[in-house]
Amino acid sequence: MLCCGSWVLAQESQYVVFFSDKDTLAYDLDRPEEYLSVRAIERRYKQNIPVTYSDFPVKEDYLKQLRELGAEVYYKTRWFNGALIEATPEELESILAENFIVGSELVKPRGRGERRKSGSSTGKSRRTRKQEEPLEQLLNMEQNDMLGIDEMHEDGFNGEGMLIAVFDGGFRGVDTVAYFQHIYEDDRMLPGYDFVGNSPDVYQYGQHGTEALSCIGAYLPGVLEAGAYGADYMLCVTEEVSSEYRIEEYNWLFAAEYADSTGADIISTSLGYTTFNDSAMDYSYEDLDGQSAVITRAVDAATDRGIICVVSAGNEGSGSWHYVSPPADAQDILAVGAVSRTRDKVSFSSYGPSVDGRVKPDVSALGLQTVVVDASGNVVTSNGTSFAAPLIAGFVAGVWQAIPHATNVEIIEKIRFSGDMSLTPNNETGYGIPDYNRLMDNYLTPIEDMPQKHYYKVYPNPVEDSDLIIEPSNGNFEGTLHINLYSPEGKLMLEKNVDEFKRNSLTLDMDGLSQGVYIMHILSASVSDTLKIVKF
Repeated sequence: MLCCGSWVLAQESQYVVFFSDKDTLAYDLDRPEEYLSVRAIERRYKQNIPVTYSDFPVKEDYLKQLRELGAEVYYKTRWFNGALIEATPEELESILAENFIVGSELVKPRGRGERRKSGSSTGKSRRTRKQEEPLEQLLNMEQNDMLGIDEMHEDGFNGEGMLIAVFDGGFRGVDTVAYFQHIYEDDRMLPGYDFVGNSPDVYQYGQHGTEALSCIGAYLPGVLEAGAYGADYMLCVTEEVSSEYRIEEYNWLFAAEYADSTGADIISTSLGYTTFNDSAMDYSYEDLDGQSAVITRAVDAATDRGIICVVSAGNEGSGSWHYVSPPADAQDILAVGAVSRTRDKVSFSSYGPSVDGRVKPDVSALGLQTVVVDASGNVVTSNGTSFAAPLIAGFVAGVWQAIPHATNVEIIEKIRFSGDMSLTPNNETGYGIPDYNRLMDNYLTPIEDMPQKHYYKVYPNPVEDSDLIIEPSNGNFEGTLHINLYSPEGKLMLEKNVDEFKRNSLTLDMDGLSQGVYIMHILSASVSDTLKIVKF
């Protein structure tokens, strides 16, 4: 049996192959409706995001040629311009010899037939549990209160009109449990897909996704009311629980493109990748640069199209890895760490910084004894950043509903700077625990309440047309600096990352900024500081 298994793995494996070009004759940037949904186009236009060449579908002729060369073609990727195939070494050699192929990546050594062919849903009927009597206090009240979700609901914001895509390893029970019935009864569950089993049936495998979804959208009035119970949903299976190969990162990419084309506003992901069954695929800390890991690049592509990606930071804080797991290293996302009911970091919660010195995680939420709903409809508690992240996803949906004119990046910045550690962020809980009231009041702690002790001095301040000089109060700068300049409303106006160096001052060009008051945040490996800057 062992010899036979080794022979099969050697004969057929899965690869992503990349194409040289796209069909610029069949598709046009001025006619996006021919290859994107109306909702996807509207999301881009609303945020002034142009449709680009990378949104064009891949060439169907290339897929046809792959099949003629003996490959099984599973999924295609517009953003990376390629396709997932299964092929023997001999077939791959022939494929790589073609002029339209510019590269390939082994994503899973396996035998043909392990990935199921497309099938139909199980068609299980939904049963409704007897609704419990309303309680004096919601079962999930404490985790809601921590984020101000109760006030968000009182203001009428529950995610209505937002489409949230949830990617996980399985959603068993979602179609039968009473806490999710409101989504189906209101026709707010859009068709999802199982990218592991190649099937439209997402209601199988485990219940990790079920529990994560319950943190965002579960609802029984007076009993349990998650942050975005009024949103639309789409479920995708991308995680293959039985093994760990890079194919799962590409499954995430395929699902993200599917969600994008459907018009998703938010993607919630309680997944992360560092090591694999094939050690050649492993990532190192040096890969946490926001641009190396496959899934991190996929997240960036989704962000570029106006989607907000909310991801778990990881549960390696007490392990040998320690750091956040890709895709949590991506820049314009919300990577979420776990805190306890006392608002302290939980030991297992992964921490930063990213290798280029950025604060990670971005924010935090309850990840210890988080109230969730399991596949049998039981309300239980569970631990992990896997449940802190969807709490933030529900929060994001309500905030974006409340501020519909904002872009995805603006919402991310507003949420970061509504955190209780926004003026002194760290690499354990990030900018802290976001708060709805703080965000809606002004997005930032008032300038007059900023701390008076500073580790850096800046001059001239006020600054007119000259450069702003930044000096450490004592000694030299050492290490990497991350400098952000914000408007009082929390909009990022200027960003500068200064790589490893040692000197006693640096300059910042302020010429492109209009007159007004700004807030500068300076973060190094050892200290952070927040200062008020006035531009004349």
